Amino acid sequence: MIRSTAHSLKFANASKRHSIVVFLAEYRRLLQAIIDGLWEDGLPEFGLDVAHNKLGCPSFLPNDYLKGFDSWLTARMKQCVGKQACSMIRAAITKRRKQLYILCKLQRQGKPCHRLQSRIDRQPLVKPDAHRANAELDPRFVDFQSNTTFDLFVRIKTIGDGMVLKIPIRATRSSQKWDSQGTLKRSIRLSEHVLWLFYDVPDIPKSDGCVIGCDQGYKTVATLSDGQVTGPCPHGHTLVSIQGNLARRQKESKGFQRVQAHRSNYINWSLNQLNWSEIGKVRFEKVKRLRYGKRSSRVLSHWTYTLIKKKVISLSETEGFVFEEVENAFRSQRCSRCGWVCKGSRNGMTFCCRRCGFAMDADRNAASNLALDLFEVPYWVRRSGMNREGFYWELDGLFTIGHELIVRDTQKVVA
Repeated sequence: MIRSTAHSLKFANASKRHSIVVFLAEYRRLLQAIIDGLWEDGLPEFGLDVAHNKLGCPSFLPNDYLKGFDSWLTARMKQCVGKQACSMIRAAITKRRKQLYILCKLQRQGKPCHRLQSRIDRQPLVKPDAHRANAELDPRFVDFQSNTTFDLFVRIKTIGDGMVLKIPIRATRSSQKWDSQGTLKRSIRLSEHVLWLFYDVPDIPKSDGCVIGCDQGYKTVATLSDGQVTGPCPHGHTLVSIQGNLARRQKESKGFQRVQAHRSNYINWSLNQLNWSEIGKVRFEKVKRLRYGKRSSRVLSHWTYTLIKKKVISLSETEGFVFEEVENAFRSQRCSRCGWVCKGSRNGMTFCCRRCGFAMDADRNAASNLALDLFEVPYWVRRSGMNREGFYWELDGLFTIGHELIVRDTQKVVA
């Protein structure tokens, strides 16, 4: 696995920081020029023509094509810029390529596809913007040198116009951790104020521990079925207070960006406080398009559940447990003791079963249900609204209050 660490450029003198700004300005200008050329004119020999949905973008650009762009950067640096331009274009057209694949599949099968075709026609692709892009430099441009004053000097060469950058770096707690566990790669990412180093860390073997469920929440970052819950930080901040602070900031302001960073740091810190050592598999709730087509408050609109998911996936690689996503429909409404599903059993953060009277924290109850390999609820059951009246949800199927069969999983053996 690859891990990265961020290092401040504040230890470089004013002349070096000015040179970095000059280099990045030319790097981004050329990057945007290449993107504009590929987006508007295409690359017929590789089957790239965005206007006509021909999306065969290469990984590298030929030197003859790059010679058409005027720049004081070296030919090798132009290759690096062209490689990054191709990666940004591939990222921008990935969704459209999937849509075209599904469209062709539906047409071959003779199924209706007018809605998908209409969506493709109405939603134009968004061209990548390189004005704030960071420079991605591979081993051809990077050397590492040791020094008694600083922990490391990063030397960037083959830039052009005789420019050579020698940037001092101070080690951080994270860089010392990954340096002791892995190998420093000769690739960097560079911005005006930060330089990122990359480490190749061996994968942790998966353990044979217990299976737990993980319920992500708006008030608590995560609740595990073994009883672990994330709490406030030493300064008293919680996810609710941070998102409330974020809602009071003007979007795109510096204060808004600071609180965004605070939210990300708090999520990472709170999940790091949990004990993952005895866990073999984490069954995580699958959340997708949660607020699609719905109105929500400004505070709730800042709940980014994707940050929680990414952090748990990262922990699965470093802690050695298996990450698995499971469907979340009705799991917060199911009693983890008797299996009765009823919408009225959950009231905010409290769960009280209307069948057996079992009561506990709602997030803990949902996490306990996530840990079970329950029968997958069909789509027609979710749409029918059976959870209003209630039904039993067992490992092998769904049953009425009189234990009459609604639907059963024939693949599972009934005890």
